[in-house]
Amino acid sequence: MKARTHTVYKGELDGQVVYIGTTIQKPEDRFRWHKANGKPFKFTVVRTFDNSQEMLAEEFRLIQKYKPKFNKIVHRQQNFNGKLSTDQVQERVGLAGWCQSCFKRRVNPGYAACRFCS
Repeated sequence: MKARTHTVYKGELDGQVVYIGTTIQKPEDRFRWHKANGKPFKFTVVRTFDNSQEMLAEEFRLIQKYKPKFNKIVHRQQNFNGKLSTDQVQERVGLAGWCQSCFKRRVNPGYAACRFCS
């Protein structure tokens, strides 16, 4: 079985970095999806990794460095695709900032569940 590749890529427009992204797909497939959804950027692979933690750390570092226009991330959150340990779930039970149904996503003040669980 082939090992999964975790890729960090950038999108440039007029020579400026305007988007930093990650994918576990083939980069070409992901780039095609972006173009089909109206992002006319020139995409290039920045780096590949063997695991998601390193990939997400590099993405966050590059976002902090370039402050790209089309990235909305301001702080690193839980990877939604990762499995939470029992301890992580228990830490989030009753906390107002986390969805009380799935415990994976942050919620706005006044909400108990994320938009995926409500």
